Amino acid sequence: MTPGKGGERERILQAATKLFAALGYDATDIGQIAETAGLTAKTVSSHFGSKRDLYLAVMERAHTVHAAMVKARIKDVQAAPPEDKVAAVHRFIDAYIDFSADHPEVPALWMHRWLSDASDVSNLEAKYAQPLAEFAIENIIPASNIEHADVHYTINSMIWCVHGFVLSGVFDTAAQRRGPDDPRAMRRFRAHMHQMIHRTLGLPGAPP
Repeated sequence: MTPGKGGERERILQAATKLFAALGYDATDIGQIAETAGLTAKTVSSHFGSKRDLYLAVMERAHTVHAAMVKARIKDVQAAPPEDKVAAVHRFIDAYIDFSADHPEVPALWMHRWLSDASDVSNLEAKYAQPLAEFAIENIIPASNIEHADVHYTINSMIWCVHGFVLSGVFDTAAQRRGPDDPRAMRRFRAHMHQMIHRTLGLPGAPP
């Protein structure tokens, strides 16, 4: 590899991730990415070709880090003995909240797609999001009261709520937005998610 080429590629990926997460795919162009990366548009194109190809690379990398976290925490649920299954589900909830707060670009990229951004780039949900969600759902079902719960809607509701809180926060009584950077708001949100999911899934015992 030519010296500096790996560094250029990483700068481009970081710049593209930042802009796609902030503005969306449709509102971002190669020139903006190049300027943010401190490179020329020609250099960006030499590494990734089209904007679409660069977007696919960004989404693949976001999925890789996201999937690694989900699979690790779900393996904890799989391995937990029956008496620890419920606690393992709650550890998964905490891990998802923490991951999303630490990597807000990942929920932001998906939120843009939920709002029909990059609608001409199809199949990413089928390739990345759906299999990962189904993997989590299949392994959480044994811990739940399946006659009482709609596990699919519960897990998807968790995803929507976490992404919304991380990216937009919630209004407090003074109409100020409070998000994950506010410790009190984070504690309240975390407690709310534990209670909501515990009760919706019909998990035994009291929520933590």
